[in-house]
Amino acid sequence: MLKRRTVLQGALAGAVLSGCSTGTPESAPTAASPGALPLEVVAGAEYGGFAAAAYRKKYPGSMVSSAVVPQLRDKVLPRFQAGGPPDVVLNVGDKTLDVGRLVAQGQVADLRAVLDGPAWDNPKAKVADSILPGMLDFGRYDGTQRTINYVATVYGLWYSATLFQRHGWDVPRTWPELVALGTEMKGAGLGALVHPGTHPYYLLELILTLAAKTGGHDVVKRIDNLEDGAWRDSSLVRAISAIGDLVKRGLIAPGSAKYDHITAQKRFLASKAGMLPCGNWLENEMKPLVPKTFALTMFGVPALDGSAALPRGLHVAATSPYLVAEKGKNKAGGLEFLRAALSTDVAAQVTTEANQLTIVRGAADGLEVGTALRSARDLLGAAGDQAITWYFDSWYPAFATAAAEATAEFLAGGVPVSDWTGRIQAAADELKKDKAVTKYHRA
Repeated sequence: MLKRRTVLQGALAGAVLSGCSTGTPESAPTAASPGALPLEVVAGAEYGGFAAAAYRKKYPGSMVSSAVVPQLRDKVLPRFQAGGPPDVVLNVGDKTLDVGRLVAQGQVADLRAVLDGPAWDNPKAKVADSILPGMLDFGRYDGTQRTINYVATVYGLWYSATLFQRHGWDVPRTWPELVALGTEMKGAGLGALVHPGTHPYYLLELILTLAAKTGGHDVVKRIDNLEDGAWRDSSLVRAISAIGDLVKRGLIAPGSAKYDHITAQKRFLASKAGMLPCGNWLENEMKPLVPKTFALTMFGVPALDGSAALPRGLHVAATSPYLVAEKGKNKAGGLEFLRAALSTDVAAQVTTEANQLTIVRGAADGLEVGTALRSARDLLGAAGDQAITWYFDSWYPAFATAAAEATAEFLAGGVPVSDWTGRIQAAADELKKDKAVTKYHRA
């Protein structure tokens, strides 16, 4: 595990959290104010700088520069190594920074002062209280908050509401209803479910979600913690068997095994298939190709039966990490910028202008958005404390790739369920023994 660093000094925390926290203008910056020094923000996407206006309003006369740099590893990493990093980084884009390595080098600030401080737009509440349940865990390294992953990525099954209306199909609420719907789709000449077979993680994600809905949060917690027999859990066996049943019934769209994600998505948007598993980045990724009358909409993976531990369970991942440089010239200002970014107004702007959901509780409520984002937003709101999260894929990417490859082989009929569970469990056991790989634990 990465070693825990010293907490922020009291003087620094006081500088960050002092004064009025409602976002209203203060007096001109003083030497102790975060606004006294220039603040540099570098982001892999434009919305990373949206909090600049709120920051300037709170600190009149402050100088904030915000630049979009998609290839952070090439442009920003050398600055960290040379001791002159930007104050704030939104780590998204084509070439992202290896945050774990930067944390190990002492380059990333502890963000607890942000979370423990008063909310930007409600001084009676802490910032942490305004964040959706479970979303902060994604940025913790050995128990210390090093990043705040800002975007809430929702996973589910996509469909065309227009196509469903034309055929008189209802959104399935249970797995048997999904199977029955898929059979109707097949009878109508459609592939029921299309997926990118060259990226088998998409269906592994569906399997894990289904297993967690059945058996509860502990199913994926045990997987994350590399516990003995975690991949042989009965809920996981039932989930992979249910996907295998779709294959046997011919409800996987023909050709899926050879499709990449773009090809599968194009087939779906051309109404050659009725359902597609994907995260809610789908609309932004395929926006030019979404037919105007398609009514792109998401529904949650239905539970196997009425005994599900998490009937509203929904896989949600917090992505797009913000970090503050430990050795930045205006570290206090960087922490204050993150507090502004976590305000309702800034988060609502991100949803409206960047078509992204954020981890800020309720920030997207009531906003005028399209069917795709609205459906993801509504699912996220309904999930509450049943949001399903896992981390092994980011903690141990090579192992996650091996699990996905085993899933592809299973879908192709190459291995039975027992071999699928056994093969992945064996890989997990080997990983657990490998002392060269840093291990992580979730509570």
